[in-house]
Amino acid sequence: MASPVLKRPALGQVATLGSLYDARSDTFLPLSFFNKPLPADAVKSTKYQSPKTKIISGDTLKDKFDGCGIDGELGVSVLAGLAKVEGSGLYLSHKLDTNYAVQGSLLYDNRTVKEELNLSAGGVKECVAHNVLDTGVATHVVTGICWGARYIFAAKRQLHSSQDRTQVSESLEAQLSILEKGVLSGAVDTTCDSTEDATELVVFGDNLASVPFLTNFADFQNVIEKLPGDEKGQPISYTLMPVSLIAAFGILDIEADITYRPLGFDCAQRCVQIFDDIRDASQRLSGYFARLQAHPACAPAEHVDSIKQLLARAKTVPAIPETHLAGLVREARDGKASNQELWTRLTDLTGDHSPCNILAAMTYEGKMDFQDLLRHKGAHIVGYNGPSVSALLHGNQHDEAFVLYFNEHVRHTSDAWAENLAAFLDILEDQSHQKLAIAVDQEAVDNDAHGTFLEKPYISYLRRGRVVSEDLVESRKILAANCVMRVAEDALDRSVNSKPLDRRAVKIPCPHYGCDQKLQCNWICGSCQAAVEYGVVDDLLYCDCGASIYYKWEFQCNDPRHGSGWHRYKREELLELLKALEPFEDLNILILGETGVGKSTWINAFINYLSHESINDALEAENFKWIIPCSFQTQTVVDGKFVETEIKIGSSQSEKDGSGGQSATQSTKVYTVDVGKTRVRLIDTPGIGDTRGVDQDNSNMNDILSVLRTYDNLHGVLILLKPNAARLTVMFRFCIKQLLTHLHRNAANNIVFGFTNTRGSNYKPGDTFKPLNSLLAEYEDVKMGLFENNVYCFDSESFRYLAAKKKGIDIGHLEDNRRSWEYSVGECERLVKYCQSITPHQVRSTINLNETRNTIHRLTEPMTAIAEKIRASIDVNKDAIKELQDFELTRKELQQRLFVQRESLMSVKVERPQTVCTHDDCVEIRTDFEGKTEATTVYKTVCHEGCFLISVDRNRKGHPELQRCFAMGLYGMCKCNHSWMDHMHIYYKYVPTMTQHRDKAIDEDLSKNADKIQLREEAIRMKKEAIEEFKLEHRQVQEAAIQFGFFLQRHAITPYNDATVEYLDMLIDQERQKMKVGGSDQRNRKLKKEKAEYLQKVEVLEKAMKQGDESKLLDDAGVAQLVDSLYGLPQFGADLRNIVNIQEKAADATYRERSYNVTGGARFHRRQEPRTENQHLGGSPSAPMKTFSSFEPIPGSFPREPTGGTVRTERRARSIARNEPRRRGFWTTFKSFIQF
Repeated sequence: MASPVLKRPALGQVATLGSLYDARSDTFLPLSFFNKPLPADAVKSTKYQSPKTKIISGDTLKDKFDGCGIDGELGVSVLAGLAKVEGSGLYLSHKLDTNYAVQGSLLYDNRTVKEELNLSAGGVKECVAHNVLDTGVATHVVTGICWGARYIFAAKRQLHSSQDRTQVSESLEAQLSILEKGVLSGAVDTTCDSTEDATELVVFGDNLASVPFLTNFADFQNVIEKLPGDEKGQPISYTLMPVSLIAAFGILDIEADITYRPLGFDCAQRCVQIFDDIRDASQRLSGYFARLQAHPACAPAEHVDSIKQLLARAKTVPAIPETHLAGLVREARDGKASNQELWTRLTDLTGDHSPCNILAAMTYEGKMDFQDLLRHKGAHIVGYNGPSVSALLHGNQHDEAFVLYFNEHVRHTSDAWAENLAAFLDILEDQSHQKLAIAVDQEAVDNDAHGTFLEKPYISYLRRGRVVSEDLVESRKILAANCVMRVAEDALDRSVNSKPLDRRAVKIPCPHYGCDQKLQCNWICGSCQAAVEYGVVDDLLYCDCGASIYYKWEFQCNDPRHGSGWHRYKREELLELLKALEPFEDLNILILGETGVGKSTWINAFINYLSHESINDALEAENFKWIIPCSFQTQTVVDGKFVETEIKIGSSQSEKDGSGGQSATQSTKVYTVDVGKTRVRLIDTPGIGDTRGVDQDNSNMNDILSVLRTYDNLHGVLILLKPNAARLTVMFRFCIKQLLTHLHRNAANNIVFGFTNTRGSNYKPGDTFKPLNSLLAEYEDVKMGLFENNVYCFDSESFRYLAAKKKGIDIGHLEDNRRSWEYSVGECERLVKYCQSITPHQVRSTINLNETRNTIHRLTEPMTAIAEKIRASIDVNKDAIKELQDFELTRKELQQRLFVQRESLMSVKVERPQTVCTHDDCVEIRTDFEGKTEATTVYKTVCHEGCFLISVDRNRKGHPELQRCFAMGLYGMCKCNHSWMDHMHIYYKYVPTMTQHRDKAIDEDLSKNADKIQLREEAIRMKKEAIEEFKLEHRQVQEAAIQFGFFLQRHAITPYNDATVEYLDMLIDQERQKMKVGGSDQRNRKLKKEKAEYLQKVEVLEKAMKQGDESKLLDDAGVAQLVDSLYGLPQFGADLRNIVNIQEKAADATYRERSYNVTGGARFHRRQEPRTENQHLGGSPSAPMKTFSSFEPIPGSFPREPTGGTVRTERRARSIARNEPRRRGFWTTFKSFIQF
């Protein structure tokens, strides 16, 4: 293909006008286009008047090529060895050996004359060698030559560790600029007489015979001034014309097929860049090796040797051999290979010498930078080479010493690193007193201080050779956080079994005048070691012991100036401080799941994750922590046989352990965990799909909502699932849809899915993923699905391993359980962070949704009954009208019929709870109760009148607390011979009544003045008006039901659980199978009744949703207004209001939330070997250190930050608790451990 006219620098190559040139290899051929001397007018000569200069900044190939006028095509040929370089061109091969140097260059072109060939001049055609181009060896002909002399002066300056590369480079460039100005002006600048910082000077040129050895910049200028000015010189650059263009002049015909395809700008630049990258990597490797030699304590000898060998190979073996590259370039320019093939083969050639591989070997750069920082501030480094800790301490001439222990792992991963480094730097920068500061690289020393790997960085503080504090940062935290309060026994109310929701941790200064009044101390109870909290609503101070009025408490902080005495605040001063306490930030997580999924086990495991970072720490701990009773079966081999053993964890009257098929969690509980300034509430709930049936599920959900109504926000809804549900079973569909039925659609973003026991599915959702994803896809309106940020895979098997081990049973597979523990800890961390990051769900929306549903359900029965009464009233009044019309009545009889009959319901509250039996045998409907004509529902068996139990939910059949009722005997059977599950506490009951309404004024008037006919007509009129009123109210009730149903459709994720019927059918079938072998049909009849009632409710809802008016869509306020309008119905509104009011009053009297506060202190994060109290340092470079309870003041110490701690108290002594170790940084945010 045709190529353009080229201009290229000579680079020391000599050619004449007419010389042939092959652009495919960028070489001058030993052939000429002419075979005779050219006519005189065929060559045009132009003289130059002034030299040309240019400063070349940098040392990269690209910098040099651009400075010397070398385009990408020629640059690639130079790198491939195709284009030979000599003279000034040798500058291109000059390179820095290390990246700890900067280079700048001055290019000086002393151009003398330019010769150009005029191909159109007469006689030129006769001088052409006609056959020379027929072979196709040449692509261009030299048609122009620029003569003169080119010199390139290169200046290199070494960098010191304290110097800034940019500043040194700018200084060098400034000196080159001064030199350039002097060269162009001809004046010698004296500022160039000396070199700074051992600058190395080199000159490259086409004739260096007369150039002396250069010692400074002035020598550069002298060389230029002594250049001969009357000589033609050497070729500096060439102009090359393609042979195809020469043919256009009509000089000759070219028969050869000349193929020349340039690489193109992008490809050429990429080729140059890869060579620059290789050179840069080699220079950095050389500098890295030099730094390693200057930092003997930083890296092991094996690493230094490997870098030495790699550097030697890089210097002796080229990363890309020239012969290989030359062949690739020629093939591409000949059109035999594409640019992509060239690039691919080029990158393959780099192999182990690729820049990435070279740079990846330089693993200790950051560590050397860190050591330089510490050395600069005066610290001693203990590492792979150099003095040991013992040697440095032995030669210490100062009273105090501070030793920082670290390794690369904790430096990059531990959350404690930042505060420990900041503390150590503060110590180094404090010049108020002299001390010894040592930084120990635990990877380098022979023995770890704990006989195992380092789990977190720490600073040891020594005074006169004795360890005062093993972990200075933790000690300062403990000093600030673990201050003790106490209260007299007679002032403590231990009967308190619930705490107000609005509680604030007591964090105030110590009242003792000698203590630091600016230090906000965290106070714990000296008896139970739980954090002391202030109840905002009642001015009581709470701990796990109970509660007491605030002014009865005494204080003793850990400041050594405090002494051993106890001190009190003035009452008014303490109350002012308590009321100014900052509240916690709430993080409320609702935990839902199918019965048996492992919610209780997961919460127990979660609490242990808070306590212990690794399973080894948990195994070494003295106590096993649990908050919910649970149990599981495990098998061990004894004498070749499998033996099953039950592992029970805890016990509780209100909780089952799950071993007998019943749900472990019997009612909603709230467990609080204080994380820094955040109070995490884990809201544990009874399982969906309760073993006692759908009625119990509904009762459980009402219990959950009763708890939720006490909170404003819900930050996360964790739905726990098993990972092995391969298909959509009836139970699976029912449970998931039952959960979603009760959530407002605005809560969809807060729903996350947790999978338990995922070790077997490689910590993934496993088989459950597909059916769950399919199920969630049904809810297109809320766009639910499974994503990385809302899926969490846990494994509680490691917790079970711990529980079994604490019972003396080893179920094996420790390593698997260790990995399980660590992975689950990470997932818990991710869950907490995610719930903190998303917008919380307003609980009121879900409460309103469910209250609306409950209102519908609650009003369905009375509304249906009232509707029936309305129809009955209409029928009665119609009969009365007919009677009045059909019969002749006396005046007295007419007066007696001057009323409107109305059937209704009355709701009567029971003052004290009564335990009644709801079994069919114990319920009777009577119409002669107390000799009256009204029909009354009577619970004929009151099993315990005035029951003492106060925590039983209203009208909740089978509440677990009823097992403790006085009426219950052995195995939970009542004296009425029915199970406790058939009993309930009643606070109200429905009483159907028939009333008569008379208008007294009309009655008296008619009685006195009207005749018999008037009486009959007035009676008929009143009854007709009543009928119309009844019909109107009936329509209003029906319209309200429609709007309620439409509200649910638009605001719920799903308005009702369409899997309930299938689930009930499954339960009915199971009961039918039991009946075949002699089982009772009682449960079967009950389930059928539940199914019928449910179908009726669904029918009402579906009808309402179909008839709903979009323009009348209710919001939360609209629901309340509509309920109020029902209450305002003239005839039956008062009855509805009375029913609802009685129920709500009963609920208020029954419920008060009880939460469990889980708090504790920060722990030391390392394992410790037992040592004696008075042991000193010595022996190994990192000898174990001991914490003493001396609490000596530390001069020049950093500011204290009270963030947690634990103090164990004994009589007449206080000391820092030797805390259990932890490893991962996430848990440093949890400032307290669980106390039980």
